[in-house]
Amino acid sequence: MEWIKAIFNPATLALLIPILAIVGVFAVVALKSHHKHQERLEKIKHGIDPDN
Repeated sequence: MEWIKAIFNPATLALLIPILAIVGVFAVVALKSHHKHQERLEKIKHGIDPDN
């Protein structure tokens, strides 16, 4: 249980929080982009012009 104390150390949290925030934002943007791409492919498969 010593590792929990090390993680909740203020100095460690000061480094982990920004790193996790950046990774989280990147993940959300990547998932949104992937979803938009999938929707575009489905429109193309169904014969709909995705640019209109």
